[in-house]
Amino acid sequence: MSALTVLMPVFNSERFLAQAIESILDQTFQDFEFLIIDDGSSDKSQEIIRSYADPRIRFLHNERNLGISPTLNKGITLARTELIARMDADDICHPTRLEKQYAYMQANPDCAMVSSLVRVVSETGEFLRQDQFDSRYFYYNLNFVCWIYHPTVMYRKGAVQKVGMYTAAYSEDFELFWQLARNHKIHNLPEALLDYRITNQSLHQVLKKQEYDQAQKEQLLRNFRYYAGEDYTLPDKYLECLQHDFTSLLQEQRVSSLYQCIKELRFLNQKILAKENINADPKAIAEAAYYKERFIVSALVRQLPRHKAVLFLLSLGKMRMLKQLISSKLLSHKP
Repeated sequence: MSALTVLMPVFNSERFLAQAIESILDQTFQDFEFLIIDDGSSDKSQEIIRSYADPRIRFLHNERNLGISPTLNKGITLARTELIARMDADDICHPTRLEKQYAYMQANPDCAMVSSLVRVVSETGEFLRQDQFDSRYFYYNLNFVCWIYHPTVMYRKGAVQKVGMYTAAYSEDFELFWQLARNHKIHNLPEALLDYRITNQSLHQVLKKQEYDQAQKEQLLRNFRYYAGEDYTLPDKYLECLQHDFTSLLQEQRVSSLYQCIKELRFLNQKILAKENINADPKAIAEAAYYKERFIVSALVRQLPRHKAVLFLLSLGKMRMLKQLISSKLLSHKP
């Protein structure tokens, strides 16, 4: 039996599919089955997959398009190994990705999922950015936003099945990762092991952006209620702000709303700190909470009229930032 399964769903991915497949077949770690499930493609995706004679490839075809979550759940069920590495049909794995993640999971049997950083690239493969996320802050930030890139994860089949596998039609990765983090250790390797491609077919950023945005708002409220109680709620403008979309709050231009949003963030931070969790590191949570508040306040202040920025900082007791504002030196911030 193989040591792990690489699970890759495919849907009309002919443009980048060969590059994705070859980046898996060329891994330094070779002991895997490569489970590829075509979800009813109408382009040449099936033809491309069938052109590879590598015996590690297991190719399955959905007779009709089921969607990402049912297809992934099918793959998890059919995987022959306990360790499953996710892959997407338009991304590129770095050669040592599987080797390094497999080694980590072997050395840490209590860890349910390991991810990595990525290089974000354009459709044509040009480098766009590399996020410098601090792995110590993943647990805290997973309550607000998904820092984890889906095709970088390697997880344990049993742990994923225990939390119900993929249960959401949209933002399915965010949902699964948060559920895993409630009761299982997760970890992020602090190096880029995959090129993550942004295309005009990206579901969460282009084709289904509205649906994904709404799903994430609902997930945020669910996350917050886990800490603050079932009756806890927040208006959409605050949910958006906590995900670093400041449009609605800035359109209002109301200092009282800005202050209330930060007050709610401080309340949630206290609740997160108080909740026992296998991933909880109080020092890391406190640091992450500090940086999040500083980032939000700094971003808002930069876009407010000067007199409102002064009132906002006064209401929060941010005297140091106020002095820097008055001297026209806005606080630099850490993402």
